[in-house]
Amino acid sequence: MYNPFGESVLLHDGLCFLLNGKALYWAVFLIVTGAVGLFFWWRERRLRKKIQAKMSAQRSWAALELHALQSQMDPHFIFNSLNAIHSYILSARTEQASSYLTRFSRLMRMTIENSGREWISLQEEIEGLELYLQLEQLRFEGQFEYSLQLQPALQGTQILVPPFIVQPYLQNAIWHRLLQKTPDKKGRLRIEIGRKENELYIRLEDNGMPRQSVFHSYQQKTSGTRVAAERLLWLNARYHTHATISSGHLYDQHHKRTGTYTIIHLPDVTAASLPQEEEIFK
Repeated sequence: MYNPFGESVLLHDGLCFLLNGKALYWAVFLIVTGAVGLFFWWRERRLRKKIQAKMSAQRSWAALELHALQSQMDPHFIFNSLNAIHSYILSARTEQASSYLTRFSRLMRMTIENSGREWISLQEEIEGLELYLQLEQLRFEGQFEYSLQLQPALQGTQILVPPFIVQPYLQNAIWHRLLQKTPDKKGRLRIEIGRKENELYIRLEDNGMPRQSVFHSYQQKTSGTRVAAERLLWLNARYHTHATISSGHLYDQHHKRTGTYTIIHLPDVTAASLPQEEEIFK
């Protein structure tokens, strides 16, 4: 028997099915479009942050390099060195003046050449340190003496070290401890360079006037030592290394303070085994 209402029901159900299908389609379309748009927005934001972080890192490194160069080209050291050369010339000590000028010009040249380098050879570092110490010895007319001991196993190796790290601590020891001793007591500075447990260490010892605290502002917080410590922290972040600097007092058998030590721990790096650079710094 014919039922007109049956066709209406079927038509209604068909329309509902089509409408529900379209709604589902648009819902899925909007969800997928939104997810894709959100992904690209997140990706762009991440890339922008990465670029900003990289630019910030590069600016920070450039600033540290500039500060390191400024600490090496210390105006007081340069003025005092030129004043010493002038004094030698006026007193007709031309041989001393020539020797001082040769060493001074060589040290300044090495400083400028190394200012744009992250790593230099250990031999270059030792040469620069000895030039600096010899100049200070001449300027202060033998108020202190120094010795430098290199572990035999390191001689002739291709070890690399970051520049501008050690000299600020030598300068600190000379200016603020060794020169504070009474004239009747000879100042002594000892430098030991060796390798231990897959790392390089540079140990500095002096018998200068010990401060009440090894973290005294004149011992640990001069601009040069601050920059050197910051550069090591930066290298640790950049190459995932574990370079450290530690200081303390030296004591005799009667527990009396006799001086100060500083130990600089560096990664054992050669040209063939440079550490991998973190992605943000590439």
